Amino acid sequence: MVTFIRTVVALPGKLFELLALAKEIAAVVKGVTGMDLAVCSAFGGNPTEVAWIWQFDSVAQLETNAVKVMADAEYRTALKKLENLVVPGSARDQIWMHV
Repeated sequence: MVTFIRTVVALPGKLFELLALAKEIAAVVKGVTGMDLAVCSAFGGNPTEVAWIWQFDSVAQLETNAVKVMADAEYRTALKKLENLVVPGSARDQIWMHV
């Protein structure tokens, strides 16, 4: 199993707007792939950090679904909205293999 985690940091005063958009993005991903994308908010460390967590059976499944999502116009439109809510350069992707 493989877990993909993307985190971003909200601009000051934008956390709740970011969380709403994060849920909107998760709904778009579900519509495109049929897979759940968890939305998480930090409560330790940086409290303005938001994460999307997506689990796959394999790296190939991750790749297949990432291609589907990136090709979706509604997803790209939602991502554009992040520009006004996220600290520039704060995005971080991690891919974890379950052992």
